[in-house]
Amino acid sequence: MRRSVGWVAIIALLGIVGAGGLYGINRLVEEQEEPEPVEKPELVTAALTRGDLIDTETLEGHLRYQNPAIVYLATGGVVTRLPEQGTSIARGGQLLEVNGAPITLFYGDRPAWRPLLEGVDDGPDIEQLESNLADLGFDPDAEMEIDEEFTAETTAAVERWQADVGLPEEGTIALGQIVFETGPVRVGRLLTELGATVGPGAPAFETSSTDREIAVMLEIDQQDLVAEGDSVVIVLPDDTETPGTIDSISNVAVTDPLTGNQSLEMTIAFDRVADAAAFEQAVVDVKIVSEQVLDVLLAPVEAVLALAEGGYALEVIDGDTSKLVAVELGKFADGLVQITGDVREGDQVAVPR
Repeated sequence: MRRSVGWVAIIALLGIVGAGGLYGINRLVEEQEEPEPVEKPELVTAALTRGDLIDTETLEGHLRYQNPAIVYLATGGVVTRLPEQGTSIARGGQLLEVNGAPITLFYGDRPAWRPLLEGVDDGPDIEQLESNLADLGFDPDAEMEIDEEFTAETTAAVERWQADVGLPEEGTIALGQIVFETGPVRVGRLLTELGATVGPGAPAFETSSTDREIAVMLEIDQQDLVAEGDSVVIVLPDDTETPGTIDSISNVAVTDPLTGNQSLEMTIAFDRVADAAAFEQAVVDVKIVSEQVLDVLLAPVEAVLALAEGGYALEVIDGDTSKLVAVELGKFADGLVQITGDVREGDQVAVPR
């Protein structure tokens, strides 16, 4: 896992005026036994500002499709048609063919487990079937009540669907004619071949949702840094950044067999789904906020003086005079440092060029 720490500063306008020569980051005030004459460089001034400092950690993530699954055949025979890998299939679309008969995708949370026809026991699979038939337009006069009962109106809707897909208009759904999935699917790796003879229960191909997410293996000692619902920044392979949201954090630790390290899987959803459209499966960076200080007084790092007796100070300019003011340092970020002391926003401090 790649892991790095960086600081980003969000600050108000920082005005720097004047000109001068090159000078070091810190000017050390110290006593020397034989001081040599040193030409004092010209200094510019900078105003102290207020702003936020945000500490981020960058984690490695993997772009993938959501909800991986496998399409299993409920009937045996010869595979006469297979979809192409990467194809997206929506409600009513054909998944594949067995013995020349299409197997159709319908939406639903429960898999098909029995033939459906008038006289069968009521059940949620009937309600799923009726909902799909209605959404696909096979109950044009809304005569079918969408419930768990298979009625004559359900039979009529099934016959219209069978006529549309080229099946015998029998009004019954044989086990294996439809496959229920929770939504549109993307075809992944094929697990059988065209012309293969398969039996009931054979895997046909891998599927996933058409939506993408990012999976991050979060080390155990990092879990306190994040929570579900937190905002993150996703850095795509072309270095563009897009916002994301932590969707889930597993509570089951996974042990790496090589290192023995334990981690938790964290999934991240894209706030702007279209930003992931140009990529399939790829390695990305995910920036999370590990610490932040808000609305603090900030000074340029170059303005800080390390004193010989210990501690730090700023040279505060007031007209034609200046004085050293002791300060304490906090967080550092992108050339700025958090300070506290007898100074305030807008004070002009000396900064070497």
